[in-house]
Amino acid sequence: MQIHILALLLFFQSLVACQHEQLNNQSVAVSLAFGTTSGPHQCSKKSLPMAANIVFQSLDGGQTWQDVGNGLPENIAVGRIYADGNDIYLAAEGGLYHRSTALVAPVWDKEVFLSEKVTNIFPGQSGLYASSYQNGFFRGMPSTGVWVPMHNTLEDKTVRAILEAPNGTLFVGCESGLYRSADGGNCWKQVYAESGVNSLAMSGDVLICASYKGLLHSTDSGESWVRVLHDPGFGTKSIKGGFVTIADDGRWQEGKPNKLYASADEGKTWQRIDEGLSLARDIYDIVQAGKYLFCSTDAGISRSTDGGKTWELMRPRTDEKEMFHLAVSGQMVFAVRVFGC
Repeated sequence: MQIHILALLLFFQSLVACQHEQLNNQSVAVSLAFGTTSGPHQCSKKSLPMAANIVFQSLDGGQTWQDVGNGLPENIAVGRIYADGNDIYLAAEGGLYHRSTALVAPVWDKEVFLSEKVTNIFPGQSGLYASSYQNGFFRGMPSTGVWVPMHNTLEDKTVRAILEAPNGTLFVGCESGLYRSADGGNCWKQVYAESGVNSLAMSGDVLICASYKGLLHSTDSGESWVRVLHDPGFGTKSIKGGFVTIADDGRWQEGKPNKLYASADEGKTWQRIDEGLSLARDIYDIVQAGKYLFCSTDAGISRSTDGGKTWELMRPRTDEKEMFHLAVSGQMVFAVRVFGC
């Protein structure tokens, strides 16, 4: 019996050492975030079946789309996609997945989140940020595979949006409002508390905050706000020459279509640019790739060459459950089929 127990203990010790080798010798504070199972630290793994119709890539302005999900788990539930340079990241229920297009044969690697759930990825000045709704958010340490918790003193862990200003100031949107930190996340100040915040965008000294009570505009680092749209907003982004946002009038669940707005005067006024998307009821995401705007709707993925005045459906939806979020790196456009909002 003792021999059997000893053998069992040795088995589990070996398994844990294989899965967490990269985290050995890390400090306690750093290890309370992400480990990685990518590269040479992986245990031998079976060949995974292709996760068909999950992640697509277009290299020709949306004319054609290639399925690049090979190697992802078949049952993966993705929430968001982010691309930067040659790196593509998927935020999923099972963790954070990464793929580099610079490799001769790109493969998907998994960076394991302790909560096993990553809800979104955001760019930073010196790395990426990853949020886990109700668990806070983490900063990736470049080229280490380590993710450090940034929420230890943050009052609200329901993080939906993260923005780092050029001067290093952090803004975090949560269900209880917007928080700001000027010291790398050590101390936080709530700068908006009327409703939840789900997306942020910045250009110059203009900060745009999409809240459940409308779209807000600030030019003093969030100290004061002007409401520029009364419709609840989401998916707010900075584009060349202005901003874009997706909004609804609170009647989305009643079958009313949501709306797509753009601003060309630093977010002061907003105009509808969704007339060419009249066949779509639901608008999910919008990105800019060079001279093109790409918009994901319940009709498929559309493209505009004139700032949203007209739209052309480039990839029609193949089934009624398709809902894509988009990402851009240079001229490459990525679309991921997501599960839930």
